[in-house]
Amino acid sequence: LKEEMRSEKIKLENYKKDLPNPAPQFGEYEGKSLESLQSEISIINAKLQSLEPVNMLALDELEELIERLNGLREKLEILSNERSELLLRIETASTMRQEAFMQAFTEVDKHFREIFANLSDGDGFLQLENPNSPLEGGLTLVAHPKGKNVRRLASMSGGEKSLTALSFLFALQKYKPSPFYALDEVDSFLDGINVERLSKLISNQSSNAQFIVVSHRRPMISASERTIGVAQARGANTQVLGLPNAA
Repeated sequence: LKEEMRSEKIKLENYKKDLPNPAPQFGEYEGKSLESLQSEISIINAKLQSLEPVNMLALDELEELIERLNGLREKLEILSNERSELLLRIETASTMRQEAFMQAFTEVDKHFREIFANLSDGDGFLQLENPNSPLEGGLTLVAHPKGKNVRRLASMSGGEKSLTALSFLFALQKYKPSPFYALDEVDSFLDGINVERLSKLISNQSSNAQFIVVSHRRPMISASERTIGVAQARGANTQVLGLPNAA
């Protein structure tokens, strides 16, 4: 009997070695009969059988999905960073564009005021339709010819429109000069005094640019360095003639 007890103790010790460390606690099963435990085991086995067939590749598929998910997360992070960078560039470009526009607007407005005053003895200015967002609105030319009320370009007479438009043209030219200008009868609606003023302005600007002006007005022709006359000869032929200055 002693030998059997010794043998059973050895088996028990071996069983204990096979148990996980720390050993699981079975306090909830203490005091239960063998029949009760066997019944619970049967119930658990039945539940396990109901789960069959078990997909043995599920773990591999799970690993693949996790790997794919991690890859998508990395791509999402890259795209998110690129999006933030693009938005920053767009914002920077928009800011620079607006600053460049406002710088040009301020200079052109300054030149417009000066030139319009010289041409008309009045005053005028440029007005933004949307000062808070200048790139989203238009530009209005506002003029106050001498002895008249303030007007916008649309409500002006032909001569006033010509003076205002020419003032704007020369304001742009002064801000961003061009080497060559062609003007076709821009003085046709102007009275004699304003034609003389315009011809003087063109003469002053001609040192920095070349002007070709089509005109029938004597003050403009007199101010030119070279004069070419175009006339219709007999037989409806066009004749081009070089004319002396101050013709």
